[in-house]
Amino acid sequence: MTSTTTVYDLSQILNYPIRVEVNRWDSEHPLRWASYNDEGQIASGQFLEPPGLPLFTLEDDEGRRLCDALPKAVSAITALMPAMDFVLAQACAASAAARELAGDAPLLFILAVDHAREQSWSLERFNAFLAGKRSDILKAVGLRGSRSLVRLVRRLALSPLLPWELEDIRAALQNPEYLALMRHHPHLHVNHLRLLNRVRQPLWPGLLNLVDEHTSAVELSWLCRVIRDSLAMAGGNEQALAAIHSRETLQAQHDRLVERFNRANSRNSEEKRQDLAKELSEEHGDYPKPPLAPIDGIEPLGSWLELLEEGATMRHCVGSYDVPVALGEVFIYRMVHPARLTISLEYQNKTWVIGEVRGVCNSSPSEGALDWIRRWVNTGRRS
Repeated sequence: MTSTTTVYDLSQILNYPIRVEVNRWDSEHPLRWASYNDEGQIASGQFLEPPGLPLFTLEDDEGRRLCDALPKAVSAITALMPAMDFVLAQACAASAAARELAGDAPLLFILAVDHAREQSWSLERFNAFLAGKRSDILKAVGLRGSRSLVRLVRRLALSPLLPWELEDIRAALQNPEYLALMRHHPHLHVNHLRLLNRVRQPLWPGLLNLVDEHTSAVELSWLCRVIRDSLAMAGGNEQALAAIHSRETLQAQHDRLVERFNRANSRNSEEKRQDLAKELSEEHGDYPKPPLAPIDGIEPLGSWLELLEEGATMRHCVGSYDVPVALGEVFIYRMVHPARLTISLEYQNKTWVIGEVRGVCNSSPSEGALDWIRRWVNTGRRS
């Protein structure tokens, strides 16, 4: 190592003696590194080989972080995919062409770096790759090398990505129906791809207007639930969503469908619900067993008839949840005290989490009731 290196002592973080020496940004080989313990060197990294720790954890004895020493434009790129931040910074250091691509088409740059890392390319091979046409870069990462897709990818703005999302993005950019919707949307964002990958069907012209660059993960989940519920209450008729072009029109349509569904469900009341429950039993089989044990005040719904009655009693759309319940994606509980609420749990990443909690006519629960439900779910998952 030369004098253009910085030493980062990670002993307190990792609980064993280790330090990492990293070449500074202005060195001949920026961000190359080697790690040492008390006995000498134990590892080193070449191009696109990270030290196994994110940039923000590398801080010297004076409190200066490696990420703060990078040019602002480079830091902005690394922030778009924290799990790859070190290799993205190394790739930006490769050449002016790399930094130009990173600034002009961030998604294409990240896909190119991910591909180069998987192929264990050298610095020279990577620079030669970037010297080619952007359409050729698209082909190399598994996408169509068309000029229209080059333009679309260039327009697509990003927010921080999780590691597994790159594969989801590739899949979305290979879907001709998705591309047809995105091609004429004026302000493309990765949130549009996230929405498309979760909704899948149905697709309609106003769908992309439901999200923008500010849409959070919670809001995205809410949108997908409302779309799913609306379609279920419409009996699978996609025309019920064809005119939706905003969150407000989606909510209004959802409310109309809830009113119609519960009005039809309550007509001839008990007898009609029993007939429908019998049909659901024939279609789906036995009602699923509850995933979490009940507690005082919170009890599981135990039959298709109870599911229908919960929706009619609470005047919301839970009675239409038969398909996700039958598939094991959702389970419904009711809270009878300290408040009367309907609780939907969703199965995500091999565990049950709170989906929605709603009162009569989709009213919001109190913070106290929500805290009660959170503690019940957390305790139930541990038992």
